[in-house]
Amino acid sequence: MSTMTDPGLRERDRRRRRAPRTRLDQFPRDPIARWSLRIVLMLPVLAVVLLSASTPAVESTPNQSLVAALAQIDWTRGDGQWLALLYPHVSILIAAANPFGMLGLGVVGAVASGFLLQKVAEIIAQRAIPLSTGIILTLALAANPLYFYFASENLPGFLAFTFFGLAMADLVRFVNWGSTESGFRAGLLLMLSAFSDPTGILFAVVAILASPFLRHGRSAAPGLRAANMLVIGFPTAGAFTTIVLLNLAFFASPWPGGASTSIGAYPVLLADLIALYTTPTGWLLAAAVVSAWLVAIAVRRPLTIPASALVFVLINAALLLGMIHPGAAGVTFLLLTLLAITIIPAAKSTLSNVLVDLIAVLQIGIAWAAALDRAIVQEWMVSIAQALLPFFG
Repeated sequence: MSTMTDPGLRERDRRRRRAPRTRLDQFPRDPIARWSLRIVLMLPVLAVVLLSASTPAVESTPNQSLVAALAQIDWTRGDGQWLALLYPHVSILIAAANPFGMLGLGVVGAVASGFLLQKVAEIIAQRAIPLSTGIILTLALAANPLYFYFASENLPGFLAFTFFGLAMADLVRFVNWGSTESGFRAGLLLMLSAFSDPTGILFAVVAILASPFLRHGRSAAPGLRAANMLVIGFPTAGAFTTIVLLNLAFFASPWPGGASTSIGAYPVLLADLIALYTTPTGWLLAAAVVSAWLVAIAVRRPLTIPASALVFVLINAALLLGMIHPGAAGVTFLLLTLLAITIIPAAKSTLSNVLVDLIAVLQIGIAWAAALDRAIVQEWMVSIAQALLPFFG
């Protein structure tokens, strides 16, 4: 029976691959080609990780903080207290299962990078973004030191970002083309993002609030946008609510061992945040938002301007609340760039295409300027350059 069925299945599979692409198709449609693309896209980050292994470690990176947090967990305790201290659960458990220390964390980041960039290519293909624009936007996202530092030195944040990117691809399929399965999958991916790093909570909120700004493929109905937001937000909200209630029941605290900031410290933190925007670092953060606005104007979709402005407000709130690790870099730029790829519609004229391409090129310049502005990224770049010197000596 199998000898008769298998050729038939293969023939149907060949016909499906030759059929015209639909917007729900994966990219590439052939599984072998899809996995090959992921491997090719992860290789640059993997090369950087292997290079960095031969140089002195950069201090105060998120990966070092993750290793330090892991060392403080007593896995032999007989009570449930340590379970409340595992957050971020996904990153902690991956680090605990990794026997290769910092190198292993970097390798996991490289693998995640391959999946993320393949999914970005899928978003571009599904949304029929012009090839030139898609290539430039992908270069703006990934061809810069911020991305490589993020992937190789900040596994918790990059896992959160990767799950967010995968969720956004499913969110487009859910909202634009009515794939209910993709909506549930997007919600679960956002939950994994929130359990990978505190910034994942920010990413989940961004995805939920960005969903109403996507074009809806289904006929308008009262409460449709609110229903979509509930579908993608429920897993994250439900998981965190459960954890808080259990912690209150067993430990009389919503988050035992979690860091808290006193109310009296917020005025000082707010003053520091305002002062940030009098420096080149703050100007570059604002420049990433302004460039997103320019893209919205170029494609005549001004309704997406409030979305990027809201994201900017949320990022500043995350900075104020200490949700972003001090050694993190590039979160704002990469988040806004990925959001632009996801929610900005494809340009409909040659002039619009040219304008979007020019703005995307400007994004590349902003990314490099932001990398050179951050001391920790500069130190990391110098260490990579030193590792490369023997190959050119």
